[in-house]
Amino acid sequence: VFNLVELGGGFVDPDNNDVLGYQGIYVGQGRLGRTGGPGTLRLLETEREAIVGTYLVDEEDAIPLNFIPRSPETEIEGRIISVMSGVSLIGQYAVVVINRGSAAGLEPGHVLRAYQTGQTVRDTQRGLVGQKVRLPDEPAGTMMVFRTAERISYALVMEATTPLALYDTVRNP
Repeated sequence: VFNLVELGGGFVDPDNNDVLGYQGIYVGQGRLGRTGGPGTLRLLETEREAIVGTYLVDEEDAIPLNFIPRSPETEIEGRIISVMSGVSLIGQYAVVVINRGSAAGLEPGHVLRAYQTGQTVRDTQRGLVGQKVRLPDEPAGTMMVFRTAERISYALVMEATTPLALYDTVRNP
């Protein structure tokens, strides 16, 4: 059985503008009917149109359903770079992509705290009147990593006390 996947947008690291990978948009599943050149693929199910250029990917093993929630052993500081539902505000049970992966020490089960990025405002008090100051980041929720690649991870937002947004920070709890 093969998954049919369409190439989506790139995951860009906001820290250095490196492309960390590309989103794979699920199209459906198919089974190889005849091998050779050309072969045939029988579509078993589709969620969107399969077109020329759609990729065939071996079906991966299922994600383990048993996780041991724990803090990462290393210091992690990353950012939310994508949300799988495509919305701009991120809440509880959303799946997000963060710009740190197994190379940074993340593993499935690691729990991270999300911080709403502090705004930059003009100071209206004290001796800094008119100068821009950045307000501190505010804790906004927790998430658990469930899948990692070398430079990105997927995490489930378990709790959101305030809405999260793209480029908000994630750190060790």
